[in-house]
Amino acid sequence: MIRTRRSGTAAAVLVTAAAVLLGGCSSGSHGGDPHNAAATTATRPGAATRGGTSADAGAGPTQGEAPGSAADAPKVPDAQLTPPGGGSFTKPQKKYLSGRVPKGTDPVAVLEGGQEICERLTRTSAIDPDDSASAIVTGDISASGAAAAVTALCPDQQPVLAAAARGFADGSFTVAAHPVAGKSVAPGTYHAPNPSPSCTWRVSGAKGAVLASGKSGSAAKARLTVPAGAVSVTSSGCYAWLPPSPAVIPSPTDAPSGGTS
Repeated sequence: MIRTRRSGTAAAVLVTAAAVLLGGCSSGSHGGDPHNAAATTATRPGAATRGGTSADAGAGPTQGEAPGSAADAPKVPDAQLTPPGGGSFTKPQKKYLSGRVPKGTDPVAVLEGGQEICERLTRTSAIDPDDSASAIVTGDISASGAAAAVTALCPDQQPVLAAAARGFADGSFTVAAHPVAGKSVAPGTYHAPNPSPSCTWRVSGAKGAVLASGKSGSAAKARLTVPAGAVSVTSSGCYAWLPPSPAVIPSPTDAPSGGTS
């Protein structure tokens, strides 16, 4: 199994790999850079919100890439994905790298990006899974990058990914039984794990009637309920709204012999 940190990797290689792996993560609608993983909990996402979009856990690895970017470059065929120094990748590593390594790029550098996402999610989830989900919802970790890494490299983080997919960031959204990421949210109960003191929200019905509103003030968490008859939801300063907390993710030492839940 390849697991390495190679400080000698050329800067050009790392830049190319990061562009493929985390398209849009450091600019535009996808917020911060998942390589800034030094903190043990997700950074409070006030500076990394996606401006009224919600996480799309099913997005492909190149979502948000501009035409002509590294995402469009020819990729190394799966049969040729081998570490430069010899040996072979594990099955999960090959799954992650499939279709993601531009020709001429070190696959180990691409793999390290996915491993860093998993490390950050795992470390943060051990303290509070809500913080991991919030980082994805706000774009501090790109939804597409998280989906690819979790699916292939750290499937035990699926509950976090699922919670993020059902959550939404600050902004205005319509309400729909079958929501579309970034445009609408489903009826239900949500909470904001790390709201700012200025967090406010409003749930509106037909003809703009206010069905519910509130502000967090000094509360540790903010909560709102979106009824089936609601038309829209608007919030500011709340950062990320999540469905009921994802299941507690056991540490590797606590996991049952048959695998994690």
